[in-house]
Order: sequence, then C-alpha cells, then structure tokens
Amino acid sequence: MTFKPEVGLKLASTPNEMPHLKQSLLEMASDAHATCRKSFDTYYDTTDDKLRREGLVLLIAERDHDHVQKVSANEVRGKTPLVRGQWEDVIEGDQPSPRAPNSGPHLPPGLTEAELRVRFTTLVRRTLFTLKPDASTQIDGALDEGEIRTTDGNSVEPISEVELLLKDGDPAALYGTALRLLEIAPLRLEIRSKADRGYHLLDRGSEAPQSQASPVSHLNPDLTVEESLWRIGQNCLSTVLLWEAAATADIADGIHQMRVAVRRLRSVVATMRQMLPSEQYQSVTQTLKWMAGVLGPARNWDVFSSSLLGPVRSVLLREEELDEFCRVCEHERQSAHESASAAIRSPQYTAALLKLSQWLASRSWRNQPVSEQSALLMAPIETVAPTLIGRRHKKVKKLAGGFAQLTLERRHEFRISVKKLRYTIDGFKDLFDSQKVAEFTRLLKPLQDNLGYMNDVRVANELMADLQRSNAAIARAAGIVLGWHDRGLADTDRKLRKHVRRFREARPFW
Repeated sequence: MTFKPEVGLKLASTPNEMPHLKQSLLEMASDAHATCRKSFDTYYDTTDDKLRREGLVLLIAERDHDHVQKVSANEVRGKTPLVRGQWEDVIEGDQPSPRAPNSGPHLPPGLTEAELRVRFTTLVRRTLFTLKPDASTQIDGALDEGEIRTTDGNSVEPISEVELLLKDGDPAALYGTALRLLEIAPLRLEIRSKADRGYHLLDRGSEAPQSQASPVSHLNPDLTVEESLWRIGQNCLSTVLLWEAAATADIADGIHQMRVAVRRLRSVVATMRQMLPSEQYQSVTQTLKWMAGVLGPARNWDVFSSSLLGPVRSVLLREEELDEFCRVCEHERQSAHESASAAIRSPQYTAALLKLSQWLASRSWRNQPVSEQSALLMAPIETVAPTLIGRRHKKVKKLAGGFAQLTLERRHEFRISVKKLRYTIDGFKDLFDSQKVAEFTRLLKPLQDNLGYMNDVRVANELMADLQRSNAAIARAAGIVLGWHDRGLADTDRKLRKHVRRFREARPFW
C-alpha cells in the first residue's frame, strides 16, 4: 500500500479579524455543532535551552483533570538523527518527570527534574469543525484563539490561527479553501509551531532569526521527475517561509535567503519547461518572478551598503561627506526593506505562496496530453537529471568560449546562465558523487563571485543615478564610491578570464 502523506496548512490571522473569520468558517462547516475545548500547556527546558538545541520539546498539558507529559522530536540531535514523533504519559502532579515510561526515554540521558524550568505557557481555546467543499473532499479544521506568555510575563503574543488538514480528496481543494478564506480576511501562512513561537518570544532582542537553518531536502535516484520537482518545490517554499521573520525584521540575510530560494525554484521549473503545460509554466514563472522582484530592491541596497560602500568609506571619503552620503543611502535601504516587508505581509504574497503550493501538491502538470516530453515526468530522476544539467552547461560553455568578445549585455546573460547552472546542480547534486560535485562547484564559485561583483557595480550605478541628482555633495560622494569600484573591475576582469578558462577545461561530473 502506498503511503499518502497528510496535507495540512496553518494560517495566521489577528485577534481583530478572528470573529469575522470564525463566523465565516462555521457557516462553511458541515457540522451541526462545532466542538470547543480549552487547553493550558506549560513548556519546560533547562536555563540554557538544552532541549531546544537537541531538537526536543517538553510540555505538560492540562487535560480535563489530568496532567499529560508530552515530548516531541522534530529535528536532529547533534550528528545523530532523531526519530521524529511525539510520546506522552499521564503523570502525577504538574511537574515534568524524566522517568515517565513513554516520553522519558526520549529526553537526554541524565536529565533531572532539578534542571528543568518553566520557559513559557500557552492558553488556547480551540474550535473544531469539518469542511466538505465537495462530495469527495473532507477537511478537518481547528480555529485557535489565545496567547503565548513567557515565564516573567513581560512578553505576550496572541494566538490567532486556523489549521486545515485534508482527510480525503484532492489537495487542490485544501488550497482552494485557503484562498477562499484569504478573500474573507488577511491571512499569512504560518509554519512555526507554538513551541517555536514561544522560544521566539524568549529570543526577542537577540539575533536569533539569523541563525535559522534552511530545510534540507534529499533526492533519491529512484524518485520520479515529478516527485523530485515536488520535493525541491516544497523545500524552496519552506525556506521562503522560514526566513520571513528575519526579512521583515530588517535582517539582510532574511531577504537574501528568501530570494535565493525563489530563484532556485524558478530555475528548476525552467529546466523542466518542456515537460510542463505551457500555460502552467507561464503562470508559475510569473508568480516567482514577482516574488523575487519585490525582494530585489532591498537586496540591492543591502549589497551596496555592505559590499561596495563599506570598503570605500574609511579610505577616501571625508567625514562630512561620508556622514551625509551614508545617511541618504541608509534611508534608501530602509525604505526598500519597508516596501519588501509590506509585500511579504500582503494578501497577494500569501495568495502567491498558496497557488504555488497548490500547483505542487495537486500535481497539476498531469492535466496535459501524453507526449514524449510529458512522459518524462514519470521517468526516474537519475536518468533525466544529467540531460537537464547538460543543457544548462552547454549554454554556459558556449558563452564562455567567446567570453573576451562578449558585450556588457551578453556578459550579464553569461552571469545569469552560470547562476542557473549552479541552482540546477544544487537541486540534483544528491544524485551524483559528492566529491565530483564539490570539485565542479569549486570551479563555479569564483566564476560566480567575480561575475556577481561586476553585476553589483552595474546595479550600484543604477541606484546612484537618482541620488547623484539630489545635490553636489551627494553626487561627489557617489562618484567616488563608483569610481573606486570601476577601477577595481579591471583586476576582476583578469581574474574572471582565468576562471572562465578553468571552467571550460573542467570535466562534467554527470
């Protein structure tokens, strides 16, 4: 029997929107009466968050008149894989017990009651309901209203969430329901658990969002092409969601990681273009292009401020010129981040993520006539991946052959082709010898870095065009920064020619 994974969604709202959303959901529900229940959960950890670091969550849930200890494992303990799951025991009293028979063995060895402290609590009123959009579909739903509170009571965050779980039917119906709810109230996709959110409250004021690790997705040689596309797509969209908090908190790496994930997915979809229905390909590509585009200005200003302005500011600019120029540039950077944050929080952005997820989960590409190309979607990925990488490589190598004669426009095309080749390799690297992949990508990296620097200088000239018209002092400072890097391009060009030659001589690993 084939295992069919559950498809679920969690959508975050606001306390102000919940009454209207709740009324609409209950009107849509097929239940005669929705079920309501309250829960109070207390989360424990050591003072140095040992359980969190080892990928574990420990809580005591008050259920009726009982206390239930729950331990869940979702990540990795050091270098040893954890068994994902949840274990629970009914315990005496309201204090955690590392010796509880079911849950205790999954806690770190030697952990004692004395080491554990209350870290935060959640108080939730949950309303359960069932949705049946059509005769073949059942969606179990839960609407959570409440709060998360840290032990000291100084940090509190409301809980206003809707969870939807597909029990029967096409995943397209689940995402269609979410899109319908988006028309009722502004919603955002939420991938964090209540434990994640509680720890985030404890982290406020720290740089925790920067330490996020992007989700890892592995491909097996016996997977089909369509299953590989689904896995890569889910990985990229999960990465986008994971870095949202950092991006909206004006952390540069958040914007960068989101944009890379969007571009990686767009690149992989493009490699499979001939296998996909043309209208679906165009729609998906336009959506991904829009998502990358709203993040672009913020990323461009981050790169200018850190990589281009930084090396110059302490060497050439006089203090009074530096202060005013940096102030203007920082204002532009913050303005770009505000625009990106507004876009990320917008219903259009949520709708884009839902539609992409719907396309992936429902395998919409199956709705096309059978052809030699579409049949490849059912072929083993190990037989198709070499061809997909080879096409990218062929274009890069062709441009590399005449690199010295390339115009600026063609060099820009060459840079994009190199980046797409790198994204495609990253997507399928699990299918090949890891050492050979690493050797090849080591040749690509300096090539990509040098081409990226040249592009950064090109973009900087565009960013400075408007600033230079503001006043003479700003124009002079901008000219000095641009001039510094323009002179450095000659040295970069010499390095680039060397890296292009090495790339042309490299043996493919696929």
